Amino acid sequence: MNGEGELLHVDRCSMSDQAYQILKESIFSDRFGPGQKLNLPAIAKQMGVSRTPLKEALSRLASDGLVEIMPRRGTFVTTPSRRDIEESFDVRRILEVYAIGLAAESCTDAQIAQLRELVSRMWEVVNVNDRTKTYKRYTELDRAFHQLVVDCSGNDRLREAWEQINVHVQMARIRYRRADRELDASIAQHERIVGLFPDRNRGQLQRLMGRHIEEAKHALLRDLDELKSASRDE
Repeated sequence: MNGEGELLHVDRCSMSDQAYQILKESIFSDRFGPGQKLNLPAIAKQMGVSRTPLKEALSRLASDGLVEIMPRRGTFVTTPSRRDIEESFDVRRILEVYAIGLAAESCTDAQIAQLRELVSRMWEVVNVNDRTKTYKRYTELDRAFHQLVVDCSGNDRLREAWEQINVHVQMARIRYRRADRELDASIAQHERIVGLFPDRNRGQLQRLMGRHIEEAKHALLRDLDELKSASRDE
């Protein structure tokens, strides 16, 4: 639901960090919709924070590309364009293909078991009649899977770059992806990725990850185009 709604109250400790996390989640959950102007005084009052920590949180969100601060006009939630989505996925593919190449050599048996458990939980989440009700949970598990692959690379700078670009990917997926499409095929790809890890076959893992992310990009863009077409027809 768009609008400020009821936001969680922020403790005095680490106000800026908490405000940042709450606002980011509000954007991801579509409580703040694309292009919406944020009512900063109301948000500050609901959170129980002063202007300074809120300003710091908004600066971080602007750096992430989630909001745009326009002098004398206000602060607005950004609206990812088709090009934004394409470019974000392309960069994500480059990062993750490289990451899984490193992970092929360094991923531990315990981490492989974690990846396998995440896939199992994905199957459980989509095994429902109405996937729209569980799609957000599925995206959280999917993100955790890919984050773990990146973590297995052992490269901190790579992890930071991935975190920054994946913010845009997650926002676009929550807003534009149809929850009933191709999830079974996507989870099956995750399953195949996990199945390749024990053999440490770097080339196969990189090819499968590259194809997996490219297919996810095209699926999201197709949903975006259909959504825009439906809006024009209304």
